[in-house]
Order: sequence, then structure tokens, then C-alpha cells
Amino acid sequence: MPAAPSLIRSLMGIGRRTDAAPAPLRPRGRRVAPRALAWGLAIFAAVQLGIGLTSELYPRLRDPLYGDKFVKLKRRLPAGHPPTVVMLGSSRTGLAFHGKHAERVLDGLGRSVVAFNYGVPASGPVTHLVYLNRLLGDGVRPDLVVLEVMPSMLTGGADAPLEKNWFHPDRLKYAEQEIVIRHGYDAADVRERWAKSVLVPAYSLRFQIMSRLSPSWLPWQLRFDWSRGSDECGWGTTVSQAIDATMLAKGQARARAEYAPVLGGLTPGGPATAALEELLAVCRERGIAVRVVLMPEGSVFRSFYGPGVNDRLVAFLNELTDRAGVPRTVDCRGWLDDGAFYDSHHMFAAGAEAFTDRLAREVIEPALRER
Repeated sequence: MPAAPSLIRSLMGIGRRTDAAPAPLRPRGRRVAPRALAWGLAIFAAVQLGIGLTSELYPRLRDPLYGDKFVKLKRRLPAGHPPTVVMLGSSRTGLAFHGKHAERVLDGLGRSVVAFNYGVPASGPVTHLVYLNRLLGDGVRPDLVVLEVMPSMLTGGADAPLEKNWFHPDRLKYAEQEIVIRHGYDAADVRERWAKSVLVPAYSLRFQIMSRLSPSWLPWQLRFDWSRGSDECGWGTTVSQAIDATMLAKGQARARAEYAPVLGGLTPGGPATAALEELLAVCRERGIAVRVVLMPEGSVFRSFYGPGVNDRLVAFLNELTDRAGVPRTVDCRGWLDDGAFYDSHHMFAAGAEAFTDRLAREVIEPALRER
């Protein structure tokens, strides 16, 4: 038993003497690490560039608000489809133009059509011009465009067009940069932000990508899943179709804070009005009928217009449409009562049906008959 510790030490090599020097360790990590890092960076850069270039061809990645609706619109347009009506507008339009209801109404009037809602939040004339050109480039030529004009988007000043605060260059295709630059966007900012969306899309397109993968992880104002939740004709509505007085007051207060400062002294002008005029010219050149509308508003919202603003707005739009050779603007602001809205300018579903019914009968059907 006393020999056991010696045996263990012998087997483990403890205490064993040797005259041979230990072999030096090769510094393999010093050569492998830089090479692995270089390969990693190269792969990362290639993946980034690949995503950026793919987003140029895949609008559901770069601009899901456009892309998700485009997929639905294409599904509605088989070969030999009937005349197509597309309504371009903001979130007001998104909640207001009920395409399936419009098709039913028009079918009852003897007009078989495809009616589609291309309403996108915080969009104005510059966004609508980009989207119309994009639709045409993607092979969709509407027979009739119903165009919402949101008065607040027509303001001038240093911050015009207002929609540049929401319609950012990372949502643009390469060729579309020039459209927004000639309508008030800063050229250097546009080119820099677009380039970053190609070179480092993991950062520049992070909200678009996250909205595709897991939108619930983002706050609602950063999400891009608005269009995904619309129906087959592009229309969407609120989860709740009734609210109490407290919620109504909060919605109206939000609308007042956002719109009253602009509408109180509005004088139409600036780059957005030039974009509106260009859009009408594109429709004329491509043989597309167009009708311009002012969307319904509740009495609270209409109180935001300051003295003389309404007269200036109507006169401006009449002059614009006369110059463009299209029918004068249809003023729908007083079409619905206050109960149709949850914040005095965004509609519940019942309001959307009432608005769509009248729009189909008084605007869309006569426009198609003229064609």
C-alpha cells in the first residue's frame, strides 16, 4: 500500500525527469485570426450588399407599405380583367375606400370593375407621384385614379414637403431619387440615405425587416405592416368599431395638435403642389382618367381651418385642375356626420361603406362612363 502513491505519480508523469526540452507551441492563432476576421467581414459585406440589391427588386422588403398592397393588387388583375380603379391617398383613404363594396355598387350599376385602395399612412403628393410611376413601371396601368388631396400636405415653408418626415429615401428605388429631389428633398441626404440602404441594409432597413419578421417587437409608429393587414382590395379598418366619449376626445385632441397649426393659416404652395401637378400630367400623358377628392372630415376637424383658408384651398385646386385639364376637385369634407369618425377624420367601417357608396355612384361611375 505505501507504494501506491509512487505508482500513481509514475503513471501521471509527476516527478519524472527528462533531458529533452519541451516543443515550442506554434502561434497558430496569430495567423488564423486575421484571416478568419477578413473572411467574416467579406461575407458580412457580401450579405449586406446582396440584401440591399435584392430590395431594389423586391418592394416588400424596401417599402412594405407599397409592396404588400402591390402583391394583392396583382392577384386581383388576371388576364382580361375589367377596368381598374385605384385610389391613392393617406391613412384616411386606407380606412375609407372599401374596394369590395365599391365593386358591388358598381356591378349593380352595370359596371364590372376592379377597385383597389392604395392608401398609405402619412403620404401626400410626392409619395403618390412615386407610387403611380412605380405602378406603371411594375406593369399596372389603372383606367381611373381617384386621388386624395390632404390639405395639410400642400403647405410650403422650409420643412416642405411635410411627407419627407415619413417617406424616407430608404423606401425609394434608385431611379426614384430624382423625383423626390426635384420636389423638395435634400439631394445629399437622399443619396446618402439611399446608398446606406444598399450597403448596410441590416441597419438602414432594420424596421422594414423587423416588420416582416416580428412586427410585434416594434412600437406601432415604427412598424411597416399596415398594408399587410388590409383585405384583398387594400382596405383596412379599426379593431374597435365603437369608442366612448373619453377615447373620442383623445382622438380629436391628437388631430388638433397635429393639424390645427398647419391648417390655421394654410396657403397652398411649395414642392408638394408641384408634385401634384406632375402627377396629373403623368395621368394625362398615359391616358389615365383622374378625379381629385378632398376626403370627408368631421365638424371638429373642419373647425381647424382658419379664416380664408377654405377659399384659398378651393381656388388653388380649381386653378390646378383647370390647368391640368381634369374635372374640378370633388369636395367630400361634409359628406358624413360626426359619428362616422373615431377622431374626426379617420373612419369606422360604417363610415367607409357610406363614403364608398356615394363615391362609386357620384364620382367613379360617371368617370368610367365618360371613358
